[in-house]
Amino acid sequence: MELLISLVLLALSVEARQESFDYVIAGAGTCGLVLANRLSEDPNVRVAVIEPGGDVRNNPNVTDVTGFTQALNTDIDWQYSTTPQPGGSNMSIPFHAGKAIGGTSTINGMTYIRGDKAEFDAWESLGNDGWNWDTLYPYFKKVEQFSPPTAAQLAAGASFNPEYHGENGILKTGFPFQLFNGSFHKFAQQAWHSLGYSLNPDVNGGDVRGFGIWPQTLDRDANVREDAARAYYYPVEQRRNLKIIKGTVTKVTWADSSASDGILSADGVEYRTPDGKTIAITAAKEVLLSAGSLRSPLILESSGVGNPSILKKLGIETKIALSGVGEHLQDQPNTVLEYSSALNVTGTAPYATFATAQDMFGDQASDVAEATDAKLSEWAQNVSDANNGAINASQLEKIFRIQHDLIFKENITIAETLTSASSNIFLSAFWLLLPFSRGSVHLKSTEAINDPAIDPKYFFIDFDLAVQTALGRLSQKLWYTNPLKDLVISNLAPGDAVLPRKATDAQWAFFISSTLAPNHHPIGSASMMSRELGGVVDPELKVYGTSNVRVVDASILPIQMSGHLTATLYAVAERAAEFVKRS
Repeated sequence: MELLISLVLLALSVEARQESFDYVIAGAGTCGLVLANRLSEDPNVRVAVIEPGGDVRNNPNVTDVTGFTQALNTDIDWQYSTTPQPGGSNMSIPFHAGKAIGGTSTINGMTYIRGDKAEFDAWESLGNDGWNWDTLYPYFKKVEQFSPPTAAQLAAGASFNPEYHGENGILKTGFPFQLFNGSFHKFAQQAWHSLGYSLNPDVNGGDVRGFGIWPQTLDRDANVREDAARAYYYPVEQRRNLKIIKGTVTKVTWADSSASDGILSADGVEYRTPDGKTIAITAAKEVLLSAGSLRSPLILESSGVGNPSILKKLGIETKIALSGVGEHLQDQPNTVLEYSSALNVTGTAPYATFATAQDMFGDQASDVAEATDAKLSEWAQNVSDANNGAINASQLEKIFRIQHDLIFKENITIAETLTSASSNIFLSAFWLLLPFSRGSVHLKSTEAINDPAIDPKYFFIDFDLAVQTALGRLSQKLWYTNPLKDLVISNLAPGDAVLPRKATDAQWAFFISSTLAPNHHPIGSASMMSRELGGVVDPELKVYGTSNVRVVDASILPIQMSGHLTATLYAVAERAAEFVKRS
């Protein structure tokens, strides 16, 4: 009788499988739409994409290339918050992510920067055979339909190397018509050059160090944002074998509750409709999770894939023990300085400067390298203790040593400063690029798929604060360097009383902590690494212990990079689509 009652209740709570597809994709963001486009090229393949957000192709907060931040805190932003951050004055910090067909590509800053070559090569050291700069580079170019700068844009400072860019891809990139064409670019370039940062004519060739203007994901001639939907979905939305379903994927369903060979096969997913119904649909071939770093781990946990101790507390039966699910979360902390100026600037000024550890620490770089190397074991143990041993200290130490080698032996860039101006305001926004701090994202309860427990643990490792402070001093120094020096009137934020020219480490720490903002580049929460290191997916992005579930989004990126995520995500998704087609 009890079994009969349970079956009846189950039937009432989950409607019968109403549709069947070959591939079911959770999330219509950057990666999900690349997969949808490529997999549905075969008219004999049926593809479903399940996405809670709507169509925003006519939303001016999305399309306006000068409107970055306008969509934040609107209904196309998930408007998450972190857990209280000790490194951020114990504040719960707003965390933005796109809720739309197109995902976060509809609300981000449209930056198209790949990163340093050595960072991608390091992926192989983490157990990912065949993942490096050389294997990914063809996909960077395959993605791109680059518009070379016009004569006016060249005069405004835009530059490029045609060898680094694709011309026939789906994604339009280029420079906005609104590039500021006055003297600010010349002044900024001269000031950075005086500080030792020469012009980088194209940041997308695998070496980002220096000062430069970056291209953006935009359709220059139409003067609109080129989000993932505009590039990969809208042109093919009439395909009869491709369907977007409005809803939120809550879990993967399994063909068998257990498998004798230890490998589980998915037979579909359950999703929640906008009116609260739970629907099950079938995936005849594969389930592909592309819900992003803050949501894909939650779907895995809801499906019984994750850390057994966490799943037990949630009342979820463990199907596959993978303690790395939701761990290794890495984001970059963002800090801003503002100055009033005597120069009135119109247009956009997307200028970035990238610096290495040698730049940051100068003659002391070797001493810093030695001191930090001696602390790696301690840092690894502290992070392991903080995640209750989900990732053990020896695993973390190996990862940290690879990262340390990148910073001090490969001399990759570890710090980024945006130099911008609007009206009579000068601005620096800066962040360390490769934090050693590691956080997590997990389910709060089985019903809270839309309310993740996001804990980036900003500045958990003290070296991260040291880098952020050194970068802050560099950013501050810029505005007191000729020719910008003569244009600065006063320090508006935070003001000289809070942050004087020769501020102490303690003053910098207070300022950075009390004004901390996310950089919104979360990665690592379903890392592509060897299972022995706490990885969640293998080099073909398949979840360990499954035969047909993959994760394809920023959560698989194992280590932060000196670029912005968008360029890499498009390339990764293009390669992932080939994996799926071959299987």
